[in-house]
Amino acid sequence: MIKSEPYPYDTPFVAKCRQMQSRYREELGLPLRPYTVQNRRSKDFGKVYNLGNYIFSGEESGANFLAGYIFEQAKERIKNKKPYETFDEDRMFNNLLSSQPMAFNLFCPLRKLLEENRIAATKAIQAALPHYSIAIVSEVDLEFIPSNYQDLTGDKSAMDAIIKYRDFEGKECFIAIETKYSENLGSNAASFMKLSGEKYEEKRQKYFETIKKLNLFLPDIEDKIRNRPSKLTQLYRNFILSEAYGNHEGMASNSIVLAPEKHPSTKREIESLQKELLPQAKDKIRGVTLEAFVDALIEACDGEYKQIFERFKKRYLSFAHYNHLGIYLKRKCF
Repeated sequence: MIKSEPYPYDTPFVAKCRQMQSRYREELGLPLRPYTVQNRRSKDFGKVYNLGNYIFSGEESGANFLAGYIFEQAKERIKNKKPYETFDEDRMFNNLLSSQPMAFNLFCPLRKLLEENRIAATKAIQAALPHYSIAIVSEVDLEFIPSNYQDLTGDKSAMDAIIKYRDFEGKECFIAIETKYSENLGSNAASFMKLSGEKYEEKRQKYFETIKKLNLFLPDIEDKIRNRPSKLTQLYRNFILSEAYGNHEGMASNSIVLAPEKHPSTKREIESLQKELLPQAKDKIRGVTLEAFVDALIEACDGEYKQIFERFKKRYLSFAHYNHLGIYLKRKCF
């Protein structure tokens, strides 16, 4: 069996995550699938690395998922994807390091629990998200793009997960969730912010009108984005989309970023958005550590659900096992 090798461009944090998933692959008894660099702008384009986080034929084996029903939901989601939805199937099924299948491994059990026992699911989510006034949970969904996104922002940015609920005052609410594992939150601006032409200027103007209607940002945000389109990162785009969706549906909205405690950039990226918001809006986006979220679920659940969240923790969050590698990160990022 081919042995895995380190990727020379990994940060210490990513190296830990990659080795964790390589160990998981070895525990499953699966061979690694060599990785070929696809980025044509890279000096390593075409070079092959034996990275331990890629597997063969995950779309057939379901090895990237913690339970068979999660695998079935992932297959069903991709089979029935809408024209405006984007799924990287290889990433979903064969990349053990990806946060997309990780989100399915975390939220599909909650969705199944909700279908079986709404009270138990609500109590688990209340424990995991104590900052919010959650009276009863009504829906848990993944890779959510509003069907009317064209009328909202025209941007196909997706919420990794969404939890809809009613609060204790009877208000319909939702929490938009961005999940990250080893990846950064993303720096790609919406394409229409960077392209020229009348059509793109119309899209830009509509986007800025949406931002203005939200009344959440400081007055100079439009100038900042026009002068530096790259400022409109994935985090900004998801936040704006979720707030526009909430306004349209008459629902109270909040956003969280769910990432490991020692993720090196999450805190900085959240703060970069918060500093552009009006004081009363800063708490509409916050970071929650994966460790705290999962520990709360383990404590709140029993039976098969407790077991699957324990397996999730072992697979994705066993950072302490890698301290001997000399890449332990002392700084907490939340």
